[in-house]
Amino acid sequence: MIHPASNVYKRYIVPGIFLLLALLLFAGSVETRLGRAEWLSKAIFLPFKASVRTFFNLKELRDDNARLRNQLVRQALAQRALLNQLDSLQSNLSGNLVLKDVPFIMAEVVGYSGQFNDRNLIIDKGSAAGVEVESPVITAEGVIGKAIVVNRNNSIILPLTNSQFQLAVMDERTKVQGILQTDLLGATSMNLIKLGSQISIGDTIVTSNLSQLFPKGYPVGKISRIRESKDNLFLSAQIIPFAQVENLEHVFVLKKTRVRKVYRAPQLIVPKDTTEIAIEDTTQSVD
Repeated sequence: MIHPASNVYKRYIVPGIFLLLALLLFAGSVETRLGRAEWLSKAIFLPFKASVRTFFNLKELRDDNARLRNQLVRQALAQRALLNQLDSLQSNLSGNLVLKDVPFIMAEVVGYSGQFNDRNLIIDKGSAAGVEVESPVITAEGVIGKAIVVNRNNSIILPLTNSQFQLAVMDERTKVQGILQTDLLGATSMNLIKLGSQISIGDTIVTSNLSQLFPKGYPVGKISRIRESKDNLFLSAQIIPFAQVENLEHVFVLKKTRVRKVYRAPQLIVPKDTTEIAIEDTTQSVD
C-alpha cells in the first residue's frame, strides 16, 4: 500500500521545487540570470557529470585489471611450461655424457615457410646469439633438425619431417645403423638397414656415432613398422618421432664446439760430456 504522503510529495512538492528553480532562473536581469544559471551548473550539473565520469572510469579500470590478470595468468602458465621443458632438457643432457657439457641457445618458433609436408621452421635467434649454419636443433623430447639459413636475428630450421633432411641414426638396443629420411607424404623412416638386422617394433632410434652433425645417442623416435624395401635389398623401419614439429613453441640450438688437439714434442736429452744443444719445445695445433 502506497502512503498518501508519498503521493503528495511526488505530485506537488517535487514539481514545485522545479517550478521555483525555473522562476528563479527567469527572474531579474540578464546578468543575474546568467549568474544563477552558472551557480546551478556548478552546484548540480558539474558534480553529477563528474560522478558519471568517475563511474565509467572505474568500470574501465576494473576491465583493465581483469584483462591484466588474465594476461599474467597466461604468461605464468607459459613460463612454467617453458621451465618444465628446460628442466626436462637438462635432465636429458645430464643423462647423456656427450651432451652434458654442450652449450645451447634457447629460441622461440615464430613462423613457418614452405609447404605443409616440406615446411621449415623460423626461430627468433640468429648469428648475434651464436647460431651457425648446420647448428643442430633439439627439444627436450628429441631431435628437431638443423639450421640452414642464419640471419643476424633469426634463422630457418630444416626439420626432420622435411624430405630434404637426412641423418645417420641407429637402434639404441642393437646399434644397427641406418639413414633417417622423410618422404613427400610426411612418413619418416630409417632406411638402408641390412637384411637380417636385429631390430624390432618399439625399439628406440637415436643419433648415430657416424653422424657429423649431432652427438651420438640423442633420441629421435620409436619404430612403429618394419618392411622390406622395394628392391628387397634392405629393410625400412617407419619411425614415429618423439618431437612433434607442428606443435613446437620453443627449441634449443646446440652450439658447435671444435676440438683442438695440442701435441708437444719430447725434449731431447743430451749427455753432459757433449756440447750443449739448445732445443726448444714445439707445439702443433690441429682443428
